[in-house]
Amino acid sequence: MISTQNQQKSPFLVRLFLTSTLLTLTSALNIIPPVLAQREIDFATQGCRGVPQEAYFMTENYHINICQGQSGLFMAVSYRNGQLFDRFSVQQQREGYAGNSQKASYQVNSRTFTIQPNNNQRPITERVLRTQGNQRPQESKVTGTITYRQRIALPPNSTVVVTLQDTTSPNRAPRNITQQTIPLRGQQVPVPFSLIYNPAQIQQNGIYRIRAEIYVDGRLTWANMGQDRVITGGNPNNIEVIVQQLN
Repeated sequence: MISTQNQQKSPFLVRLFLTSTLLTLTSALNIIPPVLAQREIDFATQGCRGVPQEAYFMTENYHINICQGQSGLFMAVSYRNGQLFDRFSVQQQREGYAGNSQKASYQVNSRTFTIQPNNNQRPITERVLRTQGNQRPQESKVTGTITYRQRIALPPNSTVVVTLQDTTSPNRAPRNITQQTIPLRGQQVPVPFSLIYNPAQIQQNGIYRIRAEIYVDGRLTWANMGQDRVITGGNPNNIEVIVQQLN
């Protein structure tokens, strides 16, 4: 009877021994067998390890999770094999998230993830391959009004054309990013406008301005002469543009 019980236990003990050995070897060699790989964390939904998740980014070598901790947002950066690389507080920016740890400073948005080591080594920048959650909006806008100081009424057939231009390069003609055409049909100044643009077209060190024109019978009769800069360099996204009458 005892012999029979021992025989029944033997296969179980063998399986237990083999499983234990397999886990030990795979841990040492950093190899995950197919059965165990199914139990890996889904970083896109579980990378914050139990606290609410705000956003997720994936690059060639990293998982980047933005998590909602009790004291504010923090970033958890892990290697693609799941090993934690760094964890630190972050602040939300217009384009994404940024923060510093004892190792490096970090920036991530829907396009790139950058690590700048604190020892002044060259920064590491990787293209973001996948995003999920509350990344920067897919569109933004510049709003405002077009007006002039003279007490002159515009004819009913007047048209306002408002353009958001990239004027970063002084050696090139301005590049039009987006434009709005507003038939007035008797409306007078101030004329409100709203220009929707893709934030991916905006560089933080770029120079952007509003070009405003008023056409009467298809002829340009009013235009702004100033820079009327917007978006970057501390300039607003809401602006009053004053046009002047052309000779």
